[in-house]
Amino acid sequence: MACIILLGMTNCNNSPKQKAENVENAQEKLNVAEQNLEQAVIDSTNEYTRYKIESQAKLKANETKIAELKASLKADKAEMRLKYEKDLIALEKKNQDLKVSIADYKESDVNKWEKFKETFNRDVDSLGKAISRISIKK
Repeated sequence: MACIILLGMTNCNNSPKQKAENVENAQEKLNVAEQNLEQAVIDSTNEYTRYKIESQAKLKANETKIAELKASLKADKAEMRLKYEKDLIALEKKNQDLKVSIADYKESDVNKWEKFKETFNRDVDSLGKAISRISIKK
C-alpha cells in the first residue's frame, strides 16, 4: 500500500512538469499552424493576383481582336457591316462585363473562388470562340 501511495506522489510531482511540456508543445503547434495559415493566405492572394493579371491580359487581347474586326468591317459592304456590327457590339459588351467581374471580385471563400474561376473561365473561352467564329465567317 505504501508503494502505491509513494508511486502516486511521485507521479503528482511530475505532473506540473508534464503539463508545462504539454503547454509548450501546444504553443509550438499553434505557432506552426498560424504560420501555415499566414502562408496559405499569401498563396491564395498570389494565386488571385496572378489569375487576375492573366485574365485581364486575355480580355485585353479580346478587346484588340474586336477592334480589329470592327476596323476591317469599314471596308466591307453595308449589308455585311450591319450583319456583324451587332454581333461585335454584343461581344464587346460581354468582354467589358467580364473585365468588371474580375476587377470587382472580392470573395475570400475558397469554394466560391473556385466556382467563380470555373464560370469565369467558361465565359472567357466562350467569348474567345465567338470572336474566332466571326473572324472566320468574315
